[in-house]
Amino acid sequence: SGETKKHWKELKNYAQIYLNKMKITVLIILLIIISSCVKNNLKSQEDEFLICTEQFVTITIQIMGDAPTNYYTLRPKTSDTLKIESYFENYYPIVNDNLVSSLERDSTEQLIFVGERTANPIREVFEIKSDGCHVTKVSGVDSVY
Repeated sequence: SGETKKHWKELKNYAQIYLNKMKITVLIILLIIISSCVKNNLKSQEDEFLICTEQFVTITIQIMGDAPTNYYTLRPKTSDTLKIESYFENYYPIVNDNLVSSLERDSTEQLIFVGERTANPIREVFEIKSDGCHVTKVSGVDSVY
């Protein structure tokens, strides 16, 4: 009977230790979950406060001399080819605000404008970024000949 009480006491101690370890484990897991929720919530709040103008931005390149027979923009990050059909006089579109949703906000991305023509084909590199509302040109030429 004394031996049984001793075993019960040991078993109770082990159970108590196990429960304490479980409490700590559950607490750590809850802290991790809460911190990730706070991070995601801050990001969505940042997006909620984003107020955009109705302006629709198109970044262009002016092509002097012979007009291209075909033109498009390459997006190496996704291997996409972007084609914006309309152009005005000798200003050809590189990218427009239709791409904003697929750009990482405030991160620069490289795009390559290609203009096909028999002599002197065009291949210009541009750095583009988005503020969450509009595309902006970080670097690249304004015109080519």
